[in-house]
Amino acid sequence: MDHITLNSDLCCDALVIPGVAVEKCLREANESQLKIYLYLLKNGSDNVTVSSIADYFNYSEQDVKRALRFWNGKSREKKSLCGGNVVEFSQKPSLSKEKMSSLIGQSDVSQLMLVAEQYMKRPIKQDEVSTLLYIYDGLGFPADLIEYLLEYCISNNRKSFRSIEETASEWKEAGVVSLDAAKRLTRHIPKEMNAVMDALGFPKDHQPVEAEIAYVRRWTERYGYGMDIIGEACKRTVLATCKPSIRYANGILKQWHDAGVQKTEDIIAVDEEFHRKNSSTDSKVKAVKKTETKKASGGKFHNFNEREIDYESLRKDVLSN
Repeated sequence: MDHITLNSDLCCDALVIPGVAVEKCLREANESQLKIYLYLLKNGSDNVTVSSIADYFNYSEQDVKRALRFWNGKSREKKSLCGGNVVEFSQKPSLSKEKMSSLIGQSDVSQLMLVAEQYMKRPIKQDEVSTLLYIYDGLGFPADLIEYLLEYCISNNRKSFRSIEETASEWKEAGVVSLDAAKRLTRHIPKEMNAVMDALGFPKDHQPVEAEIAYVRRWTERYGYGMDIIGEACKRTVLATCKPSIRYANGILKQWHDAGVQKTEDIIAVDEEFHRKNSSTDSKVKAVKKTETKKASGGKFHNFNEREIDYESLRKDVLSN
């Protein structure tokens, strides 16, 4: 057996890594996210900036920000386990009261606040106002682009203002600065995409590839299915495969479409027909096995198919010879 021993000279300057972070977070992180997390553990928060991390690893600042958002996002999911954020990170600068008042006084901004309340179906809070002002002033998004941002996020079940801010930052990194650019970025992605990814259990930072988008587009546009039917297929996929498999889900939905499923009630009928056919097949298999067993019990040669012999022809052949 091979033995592995750590060099004791390298064990003095130790890092303490939280067990929950190892178990719940590190397994989903990529190389750059892991390296940045370990760097933060080693150096703490003293004089650590996005720029300093980027310089140290020779990454772009956008790469560093994406990695920090990954850890910041994981903390929200595992907050009850981790007891707090893994990494505290926000690009949003604080605005003075005078600056906020000046921005809200603008007609397009005040109209934007009313639109946000209509989308959220409630009055928006002070920190949510700050988020919208940051997107407007800090990221430079015009009011019509922010309205589209709200519509896009809410339709994709990303209703928290933290998610809205993250989406805005992603758009900014992608070069989106106008309504037309945002529509070009999102027009090929079905609004159900994020819900499908969640239902299948993909990591929150998973970016769907074109093939995955094409599958969801087929389900929603060609099959005409909503998330009630798609969600049921996703649930069965996870139960059957124990992993996110969009191809497996596609197989289920294709079978349902071929069987004429149009609403969730139709799935019950398809299931019953499937079980009925399986039961019938099982009965036939059992009957065949029973017959074969009887033949085998009659003699050792009964395992072979019996042949009918024309004895008259055989007699004539013998006499002719």
